[in-house]
Amino acid sequence: MQKDLLAKYPKADVRVYAIWFNMLPGDSRSEWPPELLTDSRVIHRWDEPKAVGTFFGQHKSKMQAQLTSDSNGTGGDVLWDSYLLYGPDARWESFPTRLMHWGRTIVAARESLRQQFDRLFAPPRAALTSGCSRPAHFYLTLEHASGRTLGL
Repeated sequence: MQKDLLAKYPKADVRVYAIWFNMLPGDSRSEWPPELLTDSRVIHRWDEPKAVGTFFGQHKSKMQAQLTSDSNGTGGDVLWDSYLLYGPDARWESFPTRLMHWGRTIVAARESLRQQFDRLFAPPRAALTSGCSRPAHFYLTLEHASGRTLGL
């Protein structure tokens, strides 16, 4: 993601929230690989209780229509190793609105994510949306897999 999306569009008005937590044996905060996402638009958060993953895991039925066709299932009760892409008009009330699409796993659905980034931020499209006052929002729910499967 760092190279293929963020570096490709360095002026894109986007916020990336990388939410990290333990999911696999051997995961730990002390092994968190901060060098995977170094772009200044990325905000890292450690979520020990898996609150974000649990929230979205409990609401997957509301998001099913936006799941990319190249996703590898929807996972269990905790949504992890996934991304959610929201447009600039997203509102965060009891449940976030304007979900453009989401994918799981990040590696399995990365081509859909790249295509959405191109639609949002490629020069011809950027010229049409340059007056937008709010950035697109991009949320990642990541297990700390020591970089094993993230493909960022």
